[in-house]
Amino acid sequence: MLAVTAFVQECLQDYATGNLTIPKVAALKCFTTDIQCEVIDMLLQLFGGYGYMTEYPISRFYTDARVQKIYGGTNEIMKEIVARELVGR
Repeated sequence: MLAVTAFVQECLQDYATGNLTIPKVAALKCFTTDIQCEVIDMLLQLFGGYGYMTEYPISRFYTDARVQKIYGGTNEIMKEIVARELVGR
């Protein structure tokens, strides 16, 4: 969790100074949504069957977390953007 917070703060500072790049934003989106899904998966295990019943908030949290990997471009596309930057294209 500290890594996510530090990365978000770094990107905010880069944005404020005009140095934020598209590959860095792609990495941020991919990393934060992956961590979000890992955390919600652990919580779903904690709540057990209640996690699949729509009357409980954990079910809505799970649904919202999973769709974040698709919003604003899928994480697979974000990984391609980062990879292109690493390769130097």
